Amino acid sequence: MPIAIFDLDGVIHVGPTLLPHVHATLDRLRRGGWEVVFATNGTTRTRDGYRDRLSGLGLTIGSDRIVTGASVTADHLRDRRPAPRDVLVVGTDGFRAELRSGGLSVRPRSRDAEADMEQPRPDVVVVGLDPEFDYATLAEAQLAVVAGADLVAGNRDSSYPDQRRSWPGAGAMVAAIEAATGRAATCVGKPEPHLFIAAARIARSEGPVIVVGDSLGSDMVAAHRAGFTAVLVLTGLTTAADVRSAAGEAAPDRVISSLEDLFGIPELSGT
Repeated sequence: MPIAIFDLDGVIHVGPTLLPHVHATLDRLRRGGWEVVFATNGTTRTRDGYRDRLSGLGLTIGSDRIVTGASVTADHLRDRRPAPRDVLVVGTDGFRAELRSGGLSVRPRSRDAEADMEQPRPDVVVVGLDPEFDYATLAEAQLAVVAGADLVAGNRDSSYPDQRRSWPGAGAMVAAIEAATGRAATCVGKPEPHLFIAAARIARSEGPVIVVGDSLGSDMVAAHRAGFTAVLVLTGLTTAADVRSAAGEAAPDRVISSLEDLFGIPELSGT
């Protein structure tokens, strides 16, 4: 059975608005025998939180059909040997909750850089999008990494869109910590392939896989690294002019203006 993996922001919705043709596209794929799953680099919510957000947009999707930057980071840490016993998170409480649900011991957020100096060193510092990121947060992460903690990024997204503008993404926080420590983070989310591989795995199918995303440097690169067909939709971050200059792993296999055009690509012929 073939598998369709959809990014969320810029593909299914932009901010609080569901994009056109989403319901019709998902219904037609399912009727045509496709497994449909969703994968977002997002780390701000639990999978249940993303399920609830989509429900508020009128989409009924089980949390077991959603893979996130946070859930894949939890898998990555759990699979480490030895497994980390003490995790410091630069990110939201939703990120902490997702890691804890994966059986990891996560520190509460601290705002006292002086008191942090008296604490034992964490095993790993994990970084996601943090709307409360400030100098104290940077100092706490710097202290831990310089002392020997591993540095792991939930994703390297430099920005994310809403209806008004583009906002700084988790990649901005990762870059700040890398600059402060001189250490390079291990990235778990896109553009690495782990997120899409995990999404294909939950589909429990051996069929061909297409990935529908809106970012050249994130979605298209990750899809190619996973060995999947990369379909770019021009409803999010990327313009037609951007596509003309895309090269290598960032160059999409197919380009569509909206989800309505998805069924015109060869991979969906007859669906």
